[in-house]
Amino acid sequence: MTLVVLALDALDAGLVEHFDIEAFRLNSGGGIETFAHTQDTPYTPEVWATVATGLPPEDHGVTGAGTSEWDSAVLSALSRVSGRFSESTRGTLGGFVRRHTGERERIGETDADSVFDRDGAVVHNWPGIHDGSYLQRAWDLMNAASEGAPRHEFERDLFGLCAGQFGWAREMLNHPVSLAGVHVHTLDAAGHAYADDEAALRRVYGRVGAFVAGIEAALGPDDDLLLLSDHGMRTAFYPGDEGEDPAGHSWRAYASTTADDHPTSVFEVREWIEARVTDTRVEREELDMPTERLRELGYLE
Repeated sequence: MTLVVLALDALDAGLVEHFDIEAFRLNSGGGIETFAHTQDTPYTPEVWATVATGLPPEDHGVTGAGTSEWDSAVLSALSRVSGRFSESTRGTLGGFVRRHTGERERIGETDADSVFDRDGAVVHNWPGIHDGSYLQRAWDLMNAASEGAPRHEFERDLFGLCAGQFGWAREMLNHPVSLAGVHVHTLDAAGHAYADDEAALRRVYGRVGAFVAGIEAALGPDDDLLLLSDHGMRTAFYPGDEGEDPAGHSWRAYASTTADDHPTSVFEVREWIEARVTDTRVEREELDMPTERLRELGYLE
């Protein structure tokens, strides 16, 4: 049995209904309680670290300046100062620093135990937990779009990332894996870019929904799928967002699953997963690699 967890950043409960995307409506689903810590609305690395650990940000440590780490002590100090700035402001400042110093921030990772620290569990691109480089790439695409990058380039690169992440999740169903989690930033990036373009954002929701349907279709009889978001996205066209600035995070986080019930709070997700996953232990089988030949070819030292 494999439980696939798709962390669909900014999947908005209201927009699922507004766009009427059936692929997001699994057996059980609805709104999920989220939180804000350093900002007025939920912030991606803080929430996803909480989802995986079950801990609040002050305990898992991915909070404020801890969401971005720099090699430079000076830049690290500046990052701490900017910890309460809005996401767009932090992104603009980060882009300026990268362009003018060549420095690159890293997404902070917690030292706390997570739901993925168990036999048979695998994780790919989960903010605060594992390899934030893919999230950085999505943020770079968002910054490029805000600076005038053509729409076709933005979507080509964004959906290229998206396809790779869904492809990884699909492949894990072919292996002795009990839990597979992956973070996908497509809806967040598109939500910021298309908050005032209903047709464009509807199309993106439809594309991501098709990827979700592909994963659901690949599930075995004992497998399950869990969709999660950390927040939603305010838009210029959603009826509940009148008077709000579009392209900001909303509180309409969402959860949906092929199981009989879904978690109702981001703080409950770890417990919900652990109640449904059994550790998978696989007998270790060594590979007989031609190491001498690989050394001759320069692949090994």
